[in-house]
Amino acid sequence: MIQFNSITKTFPDKVLFRDMNLVIQDGARIGLVGPNGSGKTTIMRLIIGEDEADAGSVQIEGKVSIGYLPQEINFESRKPVLAEVLSEIPEISELEEKILLISEQIAAQPEDQSLLAKLGALQTKFEQLDGWSIESKAKKVLGGLGFTPDQMLTPFESFSGGWRMRIALAKLLFREPDILLLDEPTNHLDLESLLWLESFLAEWKGTILLISHDRTFLDKTIDQIMEIHHNQIQNYKGNYSHYVEEKELRVVQQEAAYKNQVKFIAETERFIERFRYKDSKAKQVQSRIKALEKLDRIPPPEKYQQAIKLRIPQPGRSARIVAEFKHTSKSYGSNQVFDSMDFLLERGKKIGLVGPNGAGKSTFMKMLAGVEKLSGGELKWGEGVTRSYFAQHQFEALDPEKSIYEVVAGHVRTWTVTEVRTYLGSFLFSGDAIDKKTMVLSGGEISRLALAKMLAIPSHLILLDEPTNHLDIRSRDVVQHAISSFTGTMVCISHDRHFLNTVTDTIVEIRNGGVKLYPGNYEYYEWRKAREARESTDTKTQDSASQRAAAPADHAERRKQANRLKKLPGLIKGCEAQISEVDSTLNDPGISSDHNAIQVALEKKSQLEEQYLELLQELEELQTSLA
Repeated sequence: MIQFNSITKTFPDKVLFRDMNLVIQDGARIGLVGPNGSGKTTIMRLIIGEDEADAGSVQIEGKVSIGYLPQEINFESRKPVLAEVLSEIPEISELEEKILLISEQIAAQPEDQSLLAKLGALQTKFEQLDGWSIESKAKKVLGGLGFTPDQMLTPFESFSGGWRMRIALAKLLFREPDILLLDEPTNHLDLESLLWLESFLAEWKGTILLISHDRTFLDKTIDQIMEIHHNQIQNYKGNYSHYVEEKELRVVQQEAAYKNQVKFIAETERFIERFRYKDSKAKQVQSRIKALEKLDRIPPPEKYQQAIKLRIPQPGRSARIVAEFKHTSKSYGSNQVFDSMDFLLERGKKIGLVGPNGAGKSTFMKMLAGVEKLSGGELKWGEGVTRSYFAQHQFEALDPEKSIYEVVAGHVRTWTVTEVRTYLGSFLFSGDAIDKKTMVLSGGEISRLALAKMLAIPSHLILLDEPTNHLDIRSRDVVQHAISSFTGTMVCISHDRHFLNTVTDTIVEIRNGGVKLYPGNYEYYEWRKAREARESTDTKTQDSASQRAAAPADHAERRKQANRLKKLPGLIKGCEAQISEVDSTLNDPGISSDHNAIQVALEKKSQLEEQYLELLQELEELQTSLA
């Protein structure tokens, strides 16, 4: 359990917490919410000791392990990715070294019982740590987060910042700490990896404290909301959607209580003023004065927090065909991303791009933006079509030496100083803040500035690569509403499913070097994919039935398969018996000092397990095809 006792935390320009208390119970699954800058990350830093409170204390009961994923990482490594993840449990490699050392000592002193006892204890500990399958566990986590087998063997230093964040996340999930602190874990994930993470966290047995601006992700992973409000923590049971409903109800109740209190105060003050100088009412007047002094004043309700007041400039009418890919190919060396791809983009369409990691979503977007050249085929544009591009990595696209004001004023040179200031104000940049250099901006500020720059000049086509990253939920809602009202054409990549459902009318799936259109939003796409999967299964079953009825020439093959099906259970049992024999060999004290024999046995076990899985898969496939 984690407990904050009367925590006060201030900065020169604001107060984050004042006498704040909170309790995180073992096994809790908490979503931490509040506007940007309210102190969500500070709470996590207080827990791990990277920050200190001005007053109060943080207590963590018992000996627990804590894993923390910050928004940015700064460690370096030359290890391959898999080795870097495995290094999270150094006890495994240490035990292997000790086992090898003692095995060598036993070879020289076979009669030394104390060495045999030490070896047995080390092997027992190795098994308790699940040492035999630790590598496959690491590969499972890395694979879920989008790493291919080749990437797992690639040095850490070869990867970009987003992929490094995935590696940091993989290390945490692999280590399985008692308490998991995740600060915006989905920012660098694609949809497939995000869905895998949701499933993984759904099975997590420890405590989770999560910061995320993805409401769908919150709905699927947590069952309690802690909101930072008025320098305090307010608790809500349930997921994010339930929190929104409960929050609205509390606002209504607070407004009613506030109005009643204002009325009571006014009536009391009138009574005091009216009878202040009447001796017969002196006792009642003093009583009401004391009542007002002791009154716990209810703050006025805050219905809306400050968010981006965004209005996208509307373009003129463009050609009906905005852009068209014809027999387009794109490759990077031997990596073929698109092969003879055709795609027609029509005026007014709101396209969401989806597909597995590495399928080519960002490449598709960059070809439309003119950042990447085609390897073959052509890209035809409608006459007079203009385009604007919001890149995923915004800091790279902005001049770090320019101020916020200079970025927009230099982009739209016809605007007056007042017009630029007013425009920036709608993106929450006001006062002296507009003189801040781009290099010192936070992730959310960079995203807002990049959006401001891109949307300042109307375009027929806007291209958005993860536009809501680092924006809080209320700001995302405003962005979604504005883009939904945009009359031009839009193509976007986003792992925020709520955003995709709100702003898109067509989903384009990029897979296997081509594209496939789904005429609807992301929910429709999910429904169609599920139906396609069912239909595929039904078709296979129907095809099997049709083949049985209409292809007597296949009778010999079916008879062969049936005979094989009869043999498989026996083969599987035999494989299980061989695995058991190898396990007995590994547990035999007689070979405990023979490291080579142990290695041979382990390799044989690995081969047998692979064979066992192949036999099970064959059994399942034959049972389906012969049903």
